[in-house]
Amino acid sequence: MYERLKHLVSPLFIFFLVLLIINDFFLKAVFHNTFTGKLSDFSGLFIFPIFWSVIFPKQKLTVFISTAVLFVFWKSEYSSVIIQFMKPYFGIGRTVDLSDLIALPMILLAWFYTKGGHNSPSIQS
Repeated sequence: MYERLKHLVSPLFIFFLVLLIINDFFLKAVFHNTFTGKLSDFSGLFIFPIFWSVIFPKQKLTVFISTAVLFVFWKSEYSSVIIQFMKPYFGIGRTVDLSDLIALPMILLAWFYTKGGHNSPSIQS
């Protein structure tokens, strides 16, 4: 069990998590531009599938594929009805911008990263 948790304390995972937090809570408020929007997409698409594949290790492939499919759906016009329904309850909003799909390769990078091609600290049981 502890072996799979190593991804959550690995340097690249922590880097993208911190970058996402700083970007979403500070940089977007200060700069609010295309770069900060894309930065969230790139960072999020790296950490999201890794996090959920640690929670559901037997469904790792499903998690990674679902992340890609749901991201494409979320960024498309097709999700507008769902977002409009949820907005009053959760304050959810997003801009339809298909150029955000440029971040999809981060999912592939995350997949290969979890396959073991990195040096991360080991967590001993």
